[in-house]
Amino acid sequence: MIRPGSVAAAFALVAAGVSLCAAGSGPSEPNALLFAAIAAPSTVSYTGLVEVVRFGSRAAEASVYRIEHRAPDLTCRVYSAPSALSGDSVISKGDLSFSIDARRHRIVETRNTALDDRIAINDNYALLRANYQIVRKDAESFDGRSVVAVALINKYNHRPAMLVRIDRATKIVLDKQEFSRTGSLVGEVRFQSVRYTAAIPTADFALPKQDQLVQGPTFGEPPQNPGSVVRSAGFPARAPSALPEGFAALEGTLVELKGVRTVHLLYSDGIRTVSLFENASASTLDMTGLQIERTQVGGRTAQYAEDGAMALLAWSDATLHYALVGELGMSELRAMAESLQKP
Repeated sequence: MIRPGSVAAAFALVAAGVSLCAAGSGPSEPNALLFAAIAAPSTVSYTGLVEVVRFGSRAAEASVYRIEHRAPDLTCRVYSAPSALSGDSVISKGDLSFSIDARRHRIVETRNTALDDRIAINDNYALLRANYQIVRKDAESFDGRSVVAVALINKYNHRPAMLVRIDRATKIVLDKQEFSRTGSLVGEVRFQSVRYTAAIPTADFALPKQDQLVQGPTFGEPPQNPGSVVRSAGFPARAPSALPEGFAALEGTLVELKGVRTVHLLYSDGIRTVSLFENASASTLDMTGLQIERTQVGGRTAQYAEDGAMALLAWSDATLHYALVGELGMSELRAMAESLQKP
């Protein structure tokens, strides 16, 4: 079975796999406004304070950090909360991120990190437009800036999935609210004290020379077509033949989880994502702190748990071990799982 060490680690891997590319161009308002927001961090430099809140099933988690972003791809975040992270920082340079542990004087280098320094939305624009209605709301003021609020409404369940407030002048997203499939608020990222400036010293993105640099977890080879990854897995991996409405295969990678060769396949509808992890090595999955439900996949017992908008379904078919992690409900995850069963 998958060995991420904890459900939280599995959830982090989902985010880590999301590195979507903007595609196509959109028509006039409000679609063009959203497309401009996706592209803005590549050309706009800024500093500010960011507050992040995530609502889980039983508790909420919050973090606060100072951000400096110099276009197109240099970003530094310095945490002030929670206390366990105070003084720690993350420096991103392109697709590389360096997590600096101030207390241990250690720097962990990762690629395709789970941290998304752009206060923005997943930028697979073509897929997003296919599955979401983009609705412009009233003009507002946010953090002293004139903003335009844009809601993204799922075309299948007709519920809002996200609300973003876009700076009218720069097109930077200053606030992002995310909603679960039931309509409840599950997270918010707020940008405060924003200042637009390119005068950010290069030294602010330098790594501490006295700290030890170590290689953190990476995600194998560059992302490939999911079919290619399945064929080259080295074990009889499979891809689901049924996907939830609006979802499409984005990419696949071969990853090492606790030394176990694992296939990771990523699917999205432009906002929501779901990841499939599968390998041939038995182990245990730690669901500590979550309320576990028993269900059935292909006549075999499976474990299901939720944490806010995220859900996890884990099972084995006696040959391979699987985990589906994503922003879906039990019925949708189980339908994907059933389509993976042997012919």
